[in-house]
Amino acid sequence: MTLRFKTLLLVSATLILSAAALFYFVSEITLGSYRQLENDNANKDLQRLEKVFHADLERLFSLLEDFASWDDTYRFIETDNPEFIRSNFAADTFSAPEIEFVLIVDSLGNALHTSSYGLEPQLAKAIIAGLENRLGTSGDLLEDYPEEYGLVTLRRETLLIAMAPVLKSDDSGPPRGVMLAGKVLDTKMLDQLRLRTQLDLNFQNLMVNPNVPGVKPHLTAFLDENPLPSFDNPPHLMVADNPQSLLGYILMPGILGDPLLLWAVEIPRDIYSRGIQSLRVLLVVMAAIGAILICCILFLLERLVLRRISRLGKTVAEIGEKDDLTVRVRSEGTDELGQLGRTLNWMLDQLQVSRKKALEEHDRAENLLLNILPSSIAEQLKNTNKPIADSHNEVSVLFADLAGFTALSATMAPTDLLAMLNTIFSRFDELTQTLGLEKIKTIGDAYMVASGLPDPRDDHAQACAEMAIGMLKVMDEFSSDFEQRLQIRIGINSGTVVAGVIGKKKFIYDLWGDTVNIASRMESTGVVGMIQVTEATYERLKNSYDLEKRGEIDVKGCGPMTTYVLEGRKN
Repeated sequence: MTLRFKTLLLVSATLILSAAALFYFVSEITLGSYRQLENDNANKDLQRLEKVFHADLERLFSLLEDFASWDDTYRFIETDNPEFIRSNFAADTFSAPEIEFVLIVDSLGNALHTSSYGLEPQLAKAIIAGLENRLGTSGDLLEDYPEEYGLVTLRRETLLIAMAPVLKSDDSGPPRGVMLAGKVLDTKMLDQLRLRTQLDLNFQNLMVNPNVPGVKPHLTAFLDENPLPSFDNPPHLMVADNPQSLLGYILMPGILGDPLLLWAVEIPRDIYSRGIQSLRVLLVVMAAIGAILICCILFLLERLVLRRISRLGKTVAEIGEKDDLTVRVRSEGTDELGQLGRTLNWMLDQLQVSRKKALEEHDRAENLLLNILPSSIAEQLKNTNKPIADSHNEVSVLFADLAGFTALSATMAPTDLLAMLNTIFSRFDELTQTLGLEKIKTIGDAYMVASGLPDPRDDHAQACAEMAIGMLKVMDEFSSDFEQRLQIRIGINSGTVVAGVIGKKKFIYDLWGDTVNIASRMESTGVVGMIQVTEATYERLKNSYDLEKRGEIDVKGCGPMTTYVLEGRKN
Protein backbone atom coordinates (compact mmCIF):
# COMPACT_ATOMS: atom_id res chain seq x y z
CA MET A 1 0.00 0.00 0.00
CA THR A 2 1.55 3.29 -1.11
CA LEU A 3 2.00 6.34 1.08
CA ARG A 4 -0.34 8.25 -1.18
CA PHE A 5 -3.09 5.68 -0.75
CA LYS A 6 -2.56 5.53 3.02
CA THR A 7 -2.75 9.31 3.22
CA LEU A 8 -5.92 9.37 1.18
CA LEU A 9 -7.41 6.76 3.48
CA LEU A 10 -6.30 8.69 6.58
CA VAL A 11 -7.80 11.96 5.37
CA SER A 12 -11.03 10.25 4.40
CA ALA A 13 -11.23 8.40 7.70
CA THR A 14 -10.48 11.59 9.66
CA LEU A 15 -13.20 13.54 7.93
CA ILE A 16 -15.68 10.71 8.25
CA LEU A 17 -14.92 10.28 11.96
CA SER A 18 -15.13 14.06 12.48
CA ALA A 19 -18.48 14.12 10.73
CA ALA A 20 -19.63 11.15 12.79
CA ALA A 21 -18.53 12.85 16.02
CA LEU A 22 -20.27 16.08 14.99
CA PHE A 23 -23.38 14.14 14.11
CA TYR A 24 -23.24 12.34 17.44
CA PHE A 25 -23.06 15.54 19.45
CA VAL A 26 -25.71 17.26 17.35
CA SER A 27 -27.95 14.22 17.65
CA GLU A 28 -27.39 14.08 21.41
CA ILE A 29 -28.35 17.73 21.75
CA THR A 30 -31.33 17.41 19.40
CA LEU A 31 -32.60 14.12 20.73
CA GLY A 32 -31.85 15.29 24.26
CA SER A 33 -34.28 18.16 23.76
CA TYR A 34 -36.92 15.86 22.34
CA ARG A 35 -36.33 13.37 25.16
CA GLN A 36 -36.76 16.17 27.68
CA LEU A 37 -40.05 17.18 26.08
CA GLU A 38 -41.07 13.55 26.01
CA ASN A 39 -40.22 13.11 29.70
CA ASP A 40 -42.08 16.29 30.65
CA ASN A 41 -45.14 15.07 28.78
CA ALA A 42 -44.86 11.61 30.33
CA ASN A 43 -44.49 13.14 33.80
CA LYS A 44 -47.74 15.04 33.29
CA ASP A 45 -49.48 11.75 32.45
CA LEU A 46 -48.00 10.13 35.55
CA GLN A 47 -49.02 13.11 37.70
CA ARG A 48 -52.57 12.75 36.38
CA LEU A 49 -52.61 9.15 37.51
CA GLU A 50 -51.22 10.20 40.91
CA LYS A 51 -53.96 12.81 41.39
CA VAL A 52 -56.76 10.38 40.53
CA PHE A 53 -55.30 7.67 42.76
CA HIS A 54 -54.72 10.05 45.65
CA ALA A 55 -58.24 11.44 45.24
CA ASP A 56 -59.68 7.95 45.76
CA LEU A 57 -57.62 7.47 48.91
CA GLU A 58 -58.44 10.94 50.24
CA ARG A 59 -62.17 10.32 49.69
CA LEU A 60 -61.80 7.02 51.51
CA PHE A 61 -59.99 8.71 54.40
CA SER A 62 -62.48 11.59 54.55
CA LEU A 63 -65.43 9.22 55.05
CA LEU A 64 -63.48 7.15 57.57
CA GLU A 65 -62.45 10.25 59.53
CA ASP A 66 -66.12 11.31 59.81
CA PHE A 67 -66.96 7.95 61.37
CA ALA A 68 -63.89 7.80 63.61
CA SER A 69 -64.38 11.32 65.09
CA TRP A 70 -67.96 10.79 66.18
CA ASP A 71 -69.45 10.49 69.64
CA ASP A 72 -71.56 7.47 68.61
CA THR A 73 -68.46 5.57 67.46
CA TYR A 74 -66.63 6.65 70.63
CA ARG A 75 -69.47 5.22 72.78
CA PHE A 76 -69.62 2.06 70.65
CA ILE A 77 -66.07 1.18 71.68
CA GLU A 78 -67.25 1.18 75.29
CA THR A 79 -70.77 -0.28 74.94
CA ASP A 80 -70.40 -2.53 71.87
CA ASN A 81 -74.01 -1.59 70.94
CA PRO A 82 -75.12 -3.64 67.86
CA GLU A 83 -77.72 -1.00 66.98
CA PHE A 84 -74.91 1.38 66.08
CA ILE A 85 -73.65 -1.08 63.45
CA ARG A 86 -77.12 -1.80 62.00
CA SER A 87 -77.89 1.90 61.69
CA ASN A 88 -74.62 3.12 60.23
CA PHE A 89 -72.80 0.26 58.50
CA ALA A 90 -75.23 -0.58 55.69
CA ALA A 91 -73.90 -1.44 52.22
CA ASP A 92 -75.16 1.82 50.65
CA THR A 93 -73.18 3.85 53.21
CA PHE A 94 -69.91 2.70 51.65
CA SER A 95 -71.00 2.28 48.03
CA ALA A 96 -69.96 5.77 46.86
CA PRO A 97 -66.27 5.48 47.80
CA GLU A 98 -66.50 1.74 47.05
CA ILE A 99 -65.26 0.74 50.50
CA GLU A 100 -65.03 -3.05 50.63
CA PHE A 101 -64.11 -3.72 54.26
CA VAL A 102 -64.30 -1.94 57.63
CA LEU A 103 -62.69 -2.81 61.00
CA ILE A 104 -62.97 -1.22 64.44
CA VAL A 105 -60.47 -2.25 67.13
CA ASP A 106 -60.12 -1.06 70.70
CA SER A 107 -56.96 0.30 72.28
CA LEU A 108 -55.78 -3.24 73.08
CA GLY A 109 -56.03 -4.34 69.44
CA ASN A 110 -59.20 -6.40 69.93
CA ALA A 111 -61.55 -6.31 66.92
CA LEU A 112 -64.99 -5.02 68.00
CA HIS A 113 -66.49 -4.97 64.53
CA THR A 114 -65.57 -6.22 61.04
CA SER A 115 -67.63 -6.08 57.88
CA SER A 116 -67.14 -6.43 54.13
CA TYR A 117 -69.09 -5.08 51.14
CA GLY A 118 -69.01 -6.57 47.65
CA LEU A 119 -66.03 -8.86 48.27
CA GLU A 120 -66.07 -12.58 47.65
CA PRO A 121 -66.73 -14.16 51.07
CA GLN A 122 -63.59 -16.26 51.11
CA LEU A 123 -61.40 -13.32 50.11
CA ALA A 124 -63.15 -10.99 52.57
CA LYS A 125 -62.65 -13.48 55.40
CA ALA A 126 -58.93 -13.82 54.65
CA ILE A 127 -58.36 -10.06 54.35
CA ILE A 128 -60.21 -9.23 57.57
CA ALA A 129 -58.38 -11.98 59.46
CA GLY A 130 -55.04 -10.68 58.22
CA LEU A 131 -55.89 -7.08 59.14
CA GLU A 132 -57.07 -8.16 62.60
CA ASN A 133 -53.70 -9.80 63.12
CA ARG A 134 -51.79 -6.73 61.97
CA LEU A 135 -53.95 -4.42 64.09
CA GLY A 136 -53.35 -6.51 67.20
CA THR A 137 -50.86 -5.60 69.90
CA SER A 138 -48.15 -7.60 68.13
CA GLY A 139 -49.02 -6.24 64.68
CA ASP A 140 -47.28 -3.50 62.72
CA LEU A 141 -50.24 -1.24 61.85
CA LEU A 142 -51.50 -0.23 65.30
CA GLU A 143 -48.81 2.16 66.56
CA ASP A 144 -49.51 5.44 68.41
CA TYR A 145 -53.09 5.55 66.99
CA PRO A 146 -52.20 6.32 63.36
CA GLU A 147 -54.11 8.84 61.28
CA GLU A 148 -53.09 8.06 57.72
CA TYR A 149 -53.92 6.33 54.49
CA GLY A 150 -51.87 4.32 52.02
CA LEU A 151 -51.08 0.85 50.70
CA VAL A 152 -50.70 -2.52 52.38
CA THR A 153 -49.92 -5.98 51.04
CA LEU A 154 -51.92 -8.81 52.54
CA ARG A 155 -51.56 -12.34 51.22
CA ARG A 156 -51.05 -11.56 47.52
CA GLU A 157 -53.53 -8.67 47.43
CA THR A 158 -52.77 -4.95 47.29
CA LEU A 159 -55.05 -3.02 49.64
CA LEU A 160 -55.88 0.69 49.78
CA ILE A 161 -56.55 1.46 53.44
CA ALA A 162 -57.25 4.45 55.65
CA MET A 163 -56.86 4.49 59.45
CA ALA A 164 -57.91 7.02 62.06
CA PRO A 165 -58.09 7.03 65.87
CA VAL A 166 -61.58 6.83 67.41
CA LEU A 167 -62.21 10.22 69.09
CA LYS A 168 -65.14 12.33 70.17
CA SER A 169 -66.91 14.60 67.70
CA ASP A 170 -64.82 17.58 68.84
CA ASP A 171 -61.65 15.51 68.16
CA SER A 172 -60.93 15.21 71.85
CA GLY A 173 -59.80 12.02 73.48
CA PRO A 174 -58.22 10.02 74.77
CA PRO A 175 -58.46 7.72 71.71
CA ARG A 176 -60.33 4.48 72.44
CA GLY A 177 -59.17 2.56 69.44
CA VAL A 178 -58.64 2.67 65.69
CA MET A 179 -61.05 2.48 62.76
CA LEU A 180 -59.80 1.10 59.43
CA ALA A 181 -61.51 1.01 56.02
CA GLY A 182 -60.26 0.08 52.58
CA LYS A 183 -60.67 -1.71 49.32
CA VAL A 184 -58.72 -4.11 47.07
CA LEU A 185 -56.73 -2.82 44.11
CA ASP A 186 -58.02 -5.30 41.53
CA THR A 187 -58.79 -5.44 37.81
CA LYS A 188 -62.13 -3.67 38.32
CA MET A 189 -60.48 -0.70 39.96
CA LEU A 190 -57.69 -0.78 37.37
CA ASP A 191 -60.26 -0.52 34.54
CA GLN A 192 -61.87 2.45 36.27
CA LEU A 193 -58.49 4.19 36.60
CA ARG A 194 -57.75 3.58 32.91
CA LEU A 195 -61.09 5.12 31.98
CA ARG A 196 -60.69 8.17 34.24
CA THR A 197 -57.06 8.88 33.29
CA GLN A 198 -57.26 7.80 29.62
CA LEU A 199 -53.93 6.01 30.11
CA ASP A 200 -52.73 2.52 29.20
CA LEU A 201 -51.65 1.54 32.69
CA ASN A 202 -50.96 -1.48 34.85
CA PHE A 203 -49.47 -2.14 38.26
CA GLN A 204 -47.12 -4.57 40.03
CA ASN A 205 -46.93 -5.31 43.74
CA LEU A 206 -43.19 -5.44 44.52
CA MET A 207 -43.78 -7.28 47.79
CA VAL A 208 -45.48 -10.11 45.88
CA ASN A 209 -43.30 -10.13 42.77
CA PRO A 210 -40.09 -8.03 43.03
CA ASN A 211 -38.72 -9.23 39.66
CA VAL A 212 -40.39 -6.90 37.19
CA PRO A 213 -39.23 -7.86 33.66
CA GLY A 214 -37.36 -5.10 31.85
CA VAL A 215 -37.34 -2.63 34.74
CA LYS A 216 -35.66 -4.56 37.59
CA PRO A 217 -32.09 -3.24 36.87
CA HIS A 218 -33.33 0.35 36.48
CA LEU A 219 -35.39 0.07 39.66
CA THR A 220 -32.49 -1.38 41.66
CA ALA A 221 -30.12 1.36 40.50
CA PHE A 222 -32.74 4.00 41.25
CA LEU A 223 -33.31 2.76 44.82
CA ASP A 224 -29.54 2.55 45.42
CA GLU A 225 -29.12 6.24 44.53
CA ASN A 226 -32.32 7.67 46.04
CA PRO A 227 -33.93 7.56 49.50
CA LEU A 228 -37.11 5.61 50.14
CA PRO A 229 -39.99 7.02 48.10
CA SER A 230 -42.61 9.34 49.61
CA PHE A 231 -46.27 8.52 49.16
CA ASP A 232 -47.21 12.17 48.63
CA ASN A 233 -44.40 12.75 46.11
CA PRO A 234 -43.49 9.33 44.66
CA PRO A 235 -40.53 9.15 42.26
CA HIS A 236 -41.02 8.70 38.53
CA LEU A 237 -38.85 6.41 36.45
CA MET A 238 -38.79 6.48 32.64
CA VAL A 239 -37.61 3.47 30.59
CA ALA A 240 -37.44 3.61 26.79
CA ASP A 241 -38.87 0.19 26.06
CA ASN A 242 -38.67 0.56 22.26
CA PRO A 243 -38.70 3.36 19.64
CA GLN A 244 -42.51 3.29 19.56
CA SER A 245 -43.37 3.46 23.26
CA LEU A 246 -42.04 4.78 26.55
CA LEU A 247 -42.74 3.09 29.86
CA GLY A 248 -43.29 5.46 32.76
CA TYR A 249 -43.20 4.07 36.28
CA ILE A 250 -44.44 5.48 39.59
CA LEU A 251 -42.92 3.89 42.68
CA MET A 252 -45.26 4.15 45.67
CA PRO A 253 -44.37 3.04 49.19
CA GLY A 254 -46.50 1.04 51.52
CA ILE A 255 -47.96 2.55 54.63
CA LEU A 256 -44.82 1.42 56.51
CA GLY A 257 -42.47 3.16 54.07
CA ASP A 258 -41.09 0.22 52.03
CA PRO A 259 -41.40 0.29 48.18
CA LEU A 260 -44.64 -1.56 47.46
CA LEU A 261 -46.57 -0.55 44.34
CA LEU A 262 -45.15 0.07 40.89
CA TRP A 263 -47.49 1.76 38.44
CA ALA A 264 -46.55 1.19 34.78
CA VAL A 265 -47.91 3.50 32.06
CA GLU A 266 -47.20 2.85 28.39
CA ILE A 267 -46.90 6.17 26.54
CA PRO A 268 -46.57 6.50 22.72
CA ARG A 269 -43.31 8.16 21.68
CA ASP A 270 -44.78 10.64 19.21
CA ILE A 271 -42.42 13.47 20.23
CA TYR A 272 -39.34 11.24 20.01
CA SER A 273 -40.41 9.99 16.56
CA ARG A 274 -40.52 13.56 15.29
CA GLY A 275 -37.00 14.08 16.65
CA ILE A 276 -35.75 11.01 14.78
CA GLN A 277 -37.23 12.31 11.53
CA SER A 278 -35.51 15.68 12.00
CA LEU A 279 -32.22 13.94 12.72
CA ARG A 280 -32.41 11.88 9.54
CA VAL A 281 -32.79 15.05 7.47
CA LEU A 282 -29.76 16.51 9.26
CA LEU A 283 -27.74 13.36 8.53
CA VAL A 284 -28.43 13.55 4.79
CA VAL A 285 -27.37 17.21 4.66
CA MET A 286 -24.19 16.56 6.66
CA ALA A 287 -23.26 13.58 4.45
CA ALA A 288 -23.57 15.72 1.30
CA ILE A 289 -21.47 18.54 2.76
CA GLY A 290 -18.87 16.05 4.04
CA ALA A 291 -18.51 14.39 0.64
CA ILE A 292 -17.86 17.74 -1.08
CA LEU A 293 -15.35 18.74 1.63
CA ILE A 294 -13.46 15.42 1.33
CA CYS A 295 -13.07 15.83 -2.43
CA CYS A 296 -11.70 19.39 -2.06
CA ILE A 297 -9.23 18.49 0.68
CA LEU A 298 -7.94 15.39 -1.11
CA PHE A 299 -7.37 17.35 -4.30
CA LEU A 300 -5.30 19.99 -2.49
CA LEU A 301 -3.33 17.37 -0.54
CA GLU A 302 -2.46 15.48 -3.68
CA ARG A 303 -1.23 18.60 -5.45
CA LEU A 304 0.70 20.24 -2.61
CA VAL A 305 1.82 17.48 -0.23
CA LEU A 306 1.41 13.86 -1.24
CA ARG A 307 3.67 13.94 -4.29
CA ARG A 308 6.61 15.34 -2.31
CA ILE A 309 5.97 12.88 0.54
CA SER A 310 5.93 10.04 -1.99
CA ARG A 311 9.37 11.03 -3.28
CA LEU A 312 10.67 11.35 0.29
CA GLY A 313 9.18 7.96 1.20
CA LYS A 314 10.91 6.22 -1.69
CA THR A 315 14.29 7.56 -0.55
CA VAL A 316 13.68 6.39 3.03
CA ALA A 317 12.59 2.96 1.73
CA GLU A 318 15.85 2.66 -0.23
CA ILE A 319 17.84 3.43 2.93
CA GLY A 320 15.88 0.75 4.79
CA GLU A 321 16.39 -1.88 2.08
CA LYS A 322 20.15 -1.29 1.94
CA ASP A 323 20.43 -0.94 5.75
CA ASP A 324 22.98 1.76 5.13
CA LEU A 325 22.73 4.52 7.73
CA THR A 326 25.38 6.59 5.94
CA VAL A 327 22.92 7.50 3.16
CA ARG A 328 21.04 10.81 3.57
CA VAL A 329 17.76 12.06 2.09
CA ARG A 330 17.43 15.22 0.03
CA SER A 331 16.00 18.12 2.05
CA GLU A 332 14.73 20.77 -0.33
CA GLY A 333 12.85 23.91 0.58
CA THR A 334 12.20 25.75 3.82
CA ASP A 335 8.66 24.48 4.48
CA GLU A 336 7.59 21.63 6.76
CA LEU A 337 8.56 18.92 4.24
CA GLY A 338 12.04 20.41 3.88
CA GLN A 339 12.31 20.45 7.67
CA LEU A 340 11.14 16.83 7.68
CA GLY A 341 14.02 15.88 5.37
CA ARG A 342 16.55 17.57 7.64
CA THR A 343 14.99 15.89 10.67
CA LEU A 344 15.32 12.50 8.95
CA ASN A 345 19.00 13.12 8.30
CA TRP A 346 19.49 14.10 11.95
CA MET A 347 17.65 10.94 12.96
CA LEU A 348 19.94 8.84 10.76
CA ASP A 349 22.96 10.39 12.55
CA GLN A 350 21.44 9.46 15.92
CA LEU A 351 20.64 5.95 14.70
CA GLN A 352 24.28 5.44 13.72
CA VAL A 353 25.37 6.42 17.23
CA SER A 354 22.62 4.31 18.85
CA ARG A 355 23.51 1.24 16.76
CA LYS A 356 27.11 1.49 17.83
CA LYS A 357 26.10 1.76 21.50
CA ALA A 358 23.61 -1.09 21.14
CA LEU A 359 26.30 -3.38 19.73
CA GLU A 360 28.61 -2.51 22.61
CA GLU A 361 25.82 -3.12 25.16
CA HIS A 362 24.96 -6.43 23.48
CA ASP A 363 28.54 -7.63 23.78
CA ARG A 364 28.63 -6.54 27.43
CA ALA A 365 25.33 -8.29 28.20
CA GLU A 366 26.49 -11.42 26.40
CA ASN A 367 29.66 -11.57 28.49
CA LEU A 368 27.67 -10.95 31.68
CA LEU A 369 25.24 -13.75 30.82
CA LEU A 370 28.11 -16.17 30.16
CA ASN A 371 29.54 -15.15 33.53
CA ILE A 372 26.28 -16.18 35.23
CA LEU A 373 25.27 -19.25 33.22
CA PRO A 374 27.03 -22.03 31.32
CA SER A 375 27.35 -21.16 27.63
CA SER A 376 25.06 -23.99 26.47
CA ILE A 377 22.38 -22.99 29.00
CA ALA A 378 22.68 -19.32 28.04
CA GLU A 379 22.15 -20.26 24.39
CA GLN A 380 19.03 -22.26 25.28
CA LEU A 381 17.68 -19.41 27.40
CA LYS A 382 18.00 -16.97 24.50
CA ASN A 383 16.11 -19.29 22.15
CA THR A 384 13.17 -20.36 24.35
CA ASN A 385 10.75 -19.01 26.97
CA LYS A 386 10.18 -22.43 28.50
CA PRO A 387 11.82 -23.51 31.78
CA ILE A 388 15.17 -25.26 31.22
CA ALA A 389 15.61 -28.45 33.22
CA ASP A 390 17.74 -31.51 32.41
CA SER A 391 18.55 -34.69 34.30
CA HIS A 392 22.24 -35.64 34.64
CA ASN A 393 23.13 -39.14 35.84
CA GLU A 394 26.85 -38.75 36.54
CA VAL A 395 27.49 -35.59 38.53
CA SER A 396 29.53 -34.75 41.60
CA VAL A 397 28.46 -31.88 43.86
CA LEU A 398 30.75 -30.10 46.33
CA PHE A 399 29.68 -27.88 49.22
CA ALA A 400 32.18 -25.86 51.27
CA ASP A 401 31.61 -23.63 54.28
CA LEU A 402 34.01 -21.39 56.18
CA ALA A 403 34.19 -22.54 59.80
CA GLY A 404 33.97 -19.85 62.46
CA PHE A 405 33.00 -17.21 59.94
CA THR A 406 29.93 -16.08 61.90
CA ALA A 407 31.95 -15.46 65.05
CA LEU A 408 34.66 -13.71 63.04
CA SER A 409 32.09 -11.39 61.41
CA ALA A 410 31.22 -9.97 64.84
CA THR A 411 34.83 -8.76 65.34
CA MET A 412 35.52 -7.20 61.91
CA ALA A 413 34.24 -4.17 60.05
CA PRO A 414 31.77 -5.10 57.28
CA THR A 415 34.03 -3.74 54.52
CA ASP A 416 37.06 -5.71 55.80
CA LEU A 417 34.94 -8.85 56.15
CA LEU A 418 33.60 -8.51 52.61
CA ALA A 419 37.08 -7.91 51.21
CA MET A 420 38.40 -11.04 52.94
CA LEU A 421 35.49 -13.17 51.68
CA ASN A 422 35.99 -11.81 48.14
CA THR A 423 39.68 -12.72 48.23
CA ILE A 424 38.96 -16.31 49.27
CA PHE A 425 36.12 -16.90 46.84
CA SER A 426 38.08 -15.33 43.96
CA ARG A 427 40.79 -17.94 44.55
CA PHE A 428 38.07 -20.62 44.54
CA ASP A 429 36.74 -19.22 41.25
CA GLU A 430 40.22 -19.54 39.72
CA LEU A 431 40.35 -23.17 40.81
CA THR A 432 36.89 -23.78 39.32
CA GLN A 433 37.94 -22.34 35.97
CA THR A 434 41.24 -24.22 35.93
CA LEU A 435 39.57 -27.58 36.67
CA GLY A 436 36.66 -26.98 34.26
CA LEU A 437 34.00 -27.17 36.96
CA GLU A 438 30.68 -25.31 37.12
CA LYS A 439 30.32 -22.84 39.97
CA ILE A 440 26.65 -22.94 41.02
CA LYS A 441 26.35 -20.23 43.69
CA THR A 442 27.59 -18.76 46.95
CA ILE A 443 25.30 -18.38 49.95
CA GLY A 444 26.91 -16.17 52.59
CA ASP A 445 30.18 -17.96 53.46
CA ALA A 446 29.14 -21.19 51.67
CA TYR A 447 30.44 -22.16 48.22
CA MET A 448 28.78 -24.69 45.88
CA VAL A 449 30.35 -26.22 42.78
CA ALA A 450 29.45 -29.17 40.50
CA SER A 451 31.25 -31.35 37.99
CA GLY A 452 29.79 -33.32 35.07
CA LEU A 453 27.25 -30.74 33.87
CA PRO A 454 25.95 -29.25 31.72
CA ASP A 455 28.48 -31.17 29.62
CA PRO A 456 29.13 -34.71 30.95
CA ARG A 457 32.65 -35.89 31.89
CA ASP A 458 33.90 -39.24 33.12
CA ASP A 459 36.24 -37.80 35.77
CA HIS A 460 33.62 -35.65 37.51
CA ALA A 461 34.39 -37.13 40.94
CA GLN A 462 38.15 -36.72 40.46
CA ALA A 463 37.66 -33.10 39.39
CA CYS A 464 35.66 -32.36 42.56
CA ALA A 465 38.32 -34.10 44.64
CA GLU A 466 41.03 -31.89 43.10
CA MET A 467 38.84 -28.87 43.77
CA ALA A 468 38.46 -29.84 47.44
CA ILE A 469 42.22 -30.44 47.86
CA GLY A 470 42.92 -27.11 46.19
CA MET A 471 40.43 -25.31 48.48
CA LEU A 472 42.24 -26.65 51.57
CA LYS A 473 45.51 -25.41 50.13
CA VAL A 474 44.00 -21.97 49.44
CA MET A 475 42.80 -21.72 53.05
CA ASP A 476 46.27 -22.66 54.37
CA GLU A 477 47.92 -20.04 52.14
CA PHE A 478 45.37 -17.39 53.14
CA SER A 479 45.87 -18.08 56.85
CA SER A 480 49.65 -17.81 56.39
CA ASP A 481 49.59 -14.63 54.26
CA PHE A 482 47.01 -12.69 56.26
CA GLU A 483 47.75 -14.08 59.73
CA GLN A 484 44.07 -14.86 60.08
CA ARG A 485 43.37 -18.48 60.92
CA LEU A 486 40.38 -19.72 58.88
CA GLN A 487 39.34 -23.30 58.25
CA ILE A 488 36.82 -24.91 55.95
CA ARG A 489 34.46 -27.90 55.92
CA ILE A 490 33.96 -29.66 52.58
CA GLY A 491 31.43 -32.29 51.56
CA ILE A 492 31.15 -34.19 48.26
CA ASN A 493 28.49 -36.53 46.87
CA SER A 494 28.02 -38.13 43.44
CA GLY A 495 24.90 -39.25 41.63
CA THR A 496 21.93 -37.99 39.63
CA VAL A 497 20.72 -34.39 39.73
CA VAL A 498 18.26 -32.20 37.91
CA ALA A 499 19.80 -28.94 36.72
CA GLY A 500 18.26 -25.95 35.03
CA VAL A 501 16.97 -22.40 35.11
CA ILE A 502 13.51 -21.49 36.39
CA GLY A 503 11.70 -18.17 36.69
CA LYS A 504 11.81 -15.03 34.56
CA LYS A 505 13.70 -12.56 36.80
CA LYS A 506 17.03 -12.84 38.62
CA PHE A 507 17.37 -16.41 37.41
CA ILE A 508 20.34 -18.64 38.22
CA TYR A 509 21.54 -22.04 37.11
CA ASP A 510 20.73 -24.37 40.02
CA LEU A 511 20.63 -28.05 41.00
CA TRP A 512 17.94 -30.16 42.69
CA GLY A 513 17.69 -33.73 43.99
CA ASP A 514 18.80 -36.04 46.78
CA THR A 515 22.38 -35.95 45.49
CA VAL A 516 22.51 -32.21 46.18
CA ASN A 517 20.88 -32.52 49.60
CA ILE A 518 23.25 -35.28 50.70
CA ALA A 519 26.28 -33.31 49.46
CA SER A 520 25.12 -30.42 51.66
CA ARG A 521 24.76 -32.83 54.61
CA MET A 522 28.33 -34.08 53.97
CA GLU A 523 29.55 -30.54 54.49
CA SER A 524 27.37 -29.72 57.52
CA THR A 525 28.24 -33.01 59.33
CA GLY A 526 31.90 -32.97 58.31
CA VAL A 527 35.02 -32.16 60.30
CA VAL A 528 36.70 -28.77 60.04
CA GLY A 529 39.71 -28.90 57.76
CA MET A 530 38.68 -32.23 56.18
CA ILE A 531 36.85 -33.45 53.11
CA GLN A 532 33.93 -35.79 53.82
CA VAL A 533 32.56 -37.85 50.90
CA THR A 534 29.76 -40.37 50.49
CA GLU A 535 30.12 -44.01 49.57
CA ALA A 536 29.03 -43.18 46.00
CA THR A 537 31.93 -40.76 45.64
CA TYR A 538 34.28 -43.17 47.43
CA GLU A 539 33.64 -45.86 44.78
CA ARG A 540 34.68 -43.41 42.05
CA LEU A 541 37.84 -42.21 43.86
CA LYS A 542 39.20 -45.24 45.69
CA ASN A 543 41.61 -46.25 42.91
CA SER A 544 43.30 -42.86 42.66
CA TYR A 545 42.96 -41.27 46.11
CA ASP A 546 43.60 -42.18 49.73
CA LEU A 547 40.34 -42.28 51.68
CA GLU A 548 39.81 -43.24 55.29
CA LYS A 549 36.53 -44.71 56.41
CA ARG A 550 34.88 -42.48 59.00
CA GLY A 551 32.07 -44.90 59.76
CA GLU A 552 28.34 -44.42 59.97
CA ILE A 553 26.86 -41.00 60.71
CA ASP A 554 23.21 -40.00 61.06
CA VAL A 555 22.25 -37.87 58.06
CA LYS A 556 19.07 -35.84 58.44
CA GLY A 557 16.36 -37.12 56.10
CA CYS A 558 18.42 -40.19 55.05
CA GLY A 559 19.26 -42.03 58.26
CA PRO A 560 22.64 -43.72 58.96
CA MET A 561 25.17 -43.42 56.10
CA THR A 562 28.74 -44.68 55.71
CA THR A 563 31.10 -41.77 54.90
CA TYR A 564 34.80 -41.38 54.12
CA VAL A 565 37.45 -38.71 54.60
CA LEU A 566 39.45 -37.79 51.49
CA GLU A 567 43.12 -37.44 52.54
CA GLY A 568 44.81 -36.85 49.17
CA ARG A 569 46.12 -38.45 45.99
CA LYS A 570 47.82 -41.87 46.14
CA ASN A 571 51.64 -41.91 45.97
